Amino acid sequence: MRLAERIYLVGSGSNGFDLTDAYDCHVYLIDGGDELALVDVGAGMGAEAIVENVKRDGFDPGLIRHLILTHGHGDHAGGAPRMRSLLDQPAIHASGVIADSLRRADEQAISIDVAKAAGIYPLDYRLDPCPVDHELEEGATIDVGNLRLSVFDTPGHSDGHVSLLLEEGGRRTLFAGDVIFFGGKILLQNIHDCRLDALIGSLRKLRRLDVSALLPGHLTLSLRDGQRHIERANQVLDRLLIPEQMVSAW
Repeated sequence: MRLAERIYLVGSGSNGFDLTDAYDCHVYLIDGGDELALVDVGAGMGAEAIVENVKRDGFDPGLIRHLILTHGHGDHAGGAPRMRSLLDQPAIHASGVIADSLRRADEQAISIDVAKAAGIYPLDYRLDPCPVDHELEEGATIDVGNLRLSVFDTPGHSDGHVSLLLEEGGRRTLFAGDVIFFGGKILLQNIHDCRLDALIGSLRKLRRLDVSALLPGHLTLSLRDGQRHIERANQVLDRLLIPEQMVSAW
């Protein structure tokens, strides 16, 4: 599904557009010309469907050289080993904060253990060891063909969360993972590394970006005037309140 000149949506689960497996986050394909990248990879069960969508959009999956993970939660990073095996061993990029946890398949560190206990993932879901080739940090860049992504540390939803800014053709596109959603919503969870103070700092950092498009990890996308969603969350913070959750308590 083409979103912009160089960006496609190739995966999305039940908290999105049901393109692939229900447990998948939004998975974005970046077209860098002579090479491609995926931003996030889903939980793993929908990996083959994601590859088929890449083909359906007219691309050779063999040109996918980068798997870039916004954070380590299962719906975003759990499918990285399977996706890598289906492709031509692309490089995996993730924050240095979580790199060792992914390499060890440490389900406790990534909060998959409590997610399974809460019924969010099936009890038989397993995180496989994931090689991390590039450890990301604030200010790093990732070249995808003739495009360049800038890395921003944006913890809060989880430690080791990063967001990616693509500047191309006069547009600034933010791949936001789960730090901010359409309508200025956020996602705080009862897990060990979800921290409100860090999330506030991340939202304040993103406030200065003036992005054209906001591409989050779930729910609706914003292809124009994406900064308004970031600003809405910050305006709530300005009033000493907490932005609305993307998922209501039940």
